[in-house]
Amino acid sequence: MGIYDRDYYRNPGGNAQLKSWAMTAVGAIILLNVGFWFLQLITRPGPGAISTVGQFMSASGDSIFGGGFPELWRLVTACFAHSESSIWHIVFNMFIFWICGRELERIYGRREFLIFYLFAGTLAVLIESFVQFQQGSGGTPILGASGGVMGVMALYICHYPKRTWYIYFLIPVPAWLLGCLVLWGDLSGAVGHGNAGVANFAHLAGAGWGVLYKFFDLRWSTLRQRFGGGSRRRKKETRSQGSGSLWKGHQQKDEKPRVPDAVSRRVDELLEKIHQKGMGSLSDEEREFLVENSRRYRKS
Repeated sequence: MGIYDRDYYRNPGGNAQLKSWAMTAVGAIILLNVGFWFLQLITRPGPGAISTVGQFMSASGDSIFGGGFPELWRLVTACFAHSESSIWHIVFNMFIFWICGRELERIYGRREFLIFYLFAGTLAVLIESFVQFQQGSGGTPILGASGGVMGVMALYICHYPKRTWYIYFLIPVPAWLLGCLVLWGDLSGAVGHGNAGVANFAHLAGAGWGVLYKFFDLRWSTLRQRFGGGSRRRKKETRSQGSGSLWKGHQQKDEKPRVPDAVSRRVDELLEKIHQKGMGSLSDEEREFLVENSRRYRKS
């Protein structure tokens, strides 16, 4: 049996344990956005006015940097609120998020992808709030998932630059070219040549985080190893090796116990890592190790 035949490898990121679409990170985020948008509509006092829920969830330069106690919760809640005057704001954001997010969640796993998205959205709102405050327009509400979605889109393009996208569902373009067009639009808006009311700096901050995340490997699991989490993990691995829980679980099912070699033990450890944290948690060396040894296990 080859390593590709094992349950862990067939279901990288633990997707087999996700009982429904709503239990994925992408599904949960979309449902939250839609749910809060309907709450905004219900609590809206009238046309042209922002709802009670929208007022509580939206951020602004004044609420974050305007003096007094900063209302930091708005950095997160603003990512789940959308314009109440048009349905297209939330529809467009969730459509792009759904297309790109599903692929990335399979790569990085549910938890890692959720951390990435929330950080991208929070950073985007923070940057936009700061810019507005410095420009003297700190009272303008900031709301929408666009910053986080731009981060997801940028990370997706870094992984799949040659994927074909369709502008207006008609014109085929590679993903990298579409990304450049979107980036140009936001850069133009940031210098005052775009549409008013668009959070261009939030878009740029989210996209910038997506690019940095990919090329500097800023996964949470990696950062923990870099800044002191490695020693704790090694102790945990030492305890698990002492108990032999993974191998003993396999050994009890066999009629004739057999002693695993070092390669088999490491394969099991890496597959368990994929199962727990997703395919994105593997280093380049670990990925190469699995690929190189796949032929050996297929013959066995």
